Amino acid sequence: MKKSSFFYGWFIILGAFLLIYLDGLLLYSFGVLLPSIEIKYGLSNTIVASIFSLRCLVFAFSMIIFGKLTDKYKPEKVIFFGGLISALGMFLTAYSDSVFALFFNYGVLTGLGDGAFYVPAIVIAQRWFNKKRDFAVGLATTGVPISGLTVNPLAAYILESSNLETTLIILSFITFILLFGAFLMKESPEIMGLEPYGGSFPEEENDIRNSWSSSAAVRTLSFSLLYIQLVMGMLAFVIVVTFQYDLALDRGFNILTSSLAPASIAAGSFFGRIVTGYLSDYVDRNKILFSVFLGQALSIFIILNTNSIIGFILFGISFGFCYAGWIPIFPSKLKDFFGKANSGVIYGIFGTGFSISAIFGPPLGGYLIDNFKTYDYGLYICIVACLIAACISLIIKKPIKDS
Repeated sequence: MKKSSFFYGWFIILGAFLLIYLDGLLLYSFGVLLPSIEIKYGLSNTIVASIFSLRCLVFAFSMIIFGKLTDKYKPEKVIFFGGLISALGMFLTAYSDSVFALFFNYGVLTGLGDGAFYVPAIVIAQRWFNKKRDFAVGLATTGVPISGLTVNPLAAYILESSNLETTLIILSFITFILLFGAFLMKESPEIMGLEPYGGSFPEEENDIRNSWSSSAAVRTLSFSLLYIQLVMGMLAFVIVVTFQYDLALDRGFNILTSSLAPASIAAGSFFGRIVTGYLSDYVDRNKILFSVFLGQALSIFIILNTNSIIGFILFGISFGFCYAGWIPIFPSKLKDFFGKANSGVIYGIFGTGFSISAIFGPPLGGYLIDNFKTYDYGLYICIVACLIAACISLIIKKPIKDS
């Protein structure tokens, strides 16, 4: 194995960061764009939120597809050309002249391309690290909160200065430029004559024999429990992130001030990923999951009882920290439970839990707002979902593979 003064795995983390930043761009920007889309097309909260849900439904299938491609082929070109679909979707959305075109360009095209970002980035990053794996993945996934901190104010500024169309075109251009980070992604250290960070472990060398097939993994109780946790945690997140900006506007704040609300979630999320990623080497991962899911539930009481922008920011930081706290934990638990030979497709299937949450969460939140004229009922649902996820943390165990 080659020895180098600088481990190439950190370039992998940089590339993964850029790709995950783009995933965050699609996630966070929609909440800022939502009010403008409502006004331009004359649509309700429920209908506009359904565009986001369609994107996430397509994203669910896309994650599985790109997960399989990551396991079988060199990732650089696959990720790049997949990401081009998202950039094209954002660009064409600016020129959508009908509701059908809006649903297709933003809902279908951006969702299809988004599958090339998150799952391949995480799967490849894990292959390069045996030690500090959660920390490395946590660093890579800070692309999401950094995106929220930068994209939200930028999108709000462009909207205020120009219009929806210009905002979408600029976001599509940013997507295209950062997509070149895909060419940093090398499928494994072995093809470069390197060892993973921390060296090769004996169990890694026998991984093909010890790894689970994707069909066997998804049938286990352990996978099901982790999957339910992801759905519950993401349900709370997507409802909050979709409507928090709109709620701030409803409470009387202007466009730029309201953008601080979702941006504060991104700020908390940045620290949550790093802190829990670091602690996972020293603290049982189930205890971390219990703590952050419980914290995510309790933080929602802040926004239920505040009318100040300071309250919104405090909520965002605490909610974002706890939400992000479980992000780097799940990939490692899946790898520890089921091995790495089929990690791409297994994580791709697991990642569909996000899409399930996003399919039902925003339309449900929009329906409750439209019919009851309050944001509170959606937030109550978020609290219950997080408490369910916290309780599941107490019973998850590693599955036993039949010989």
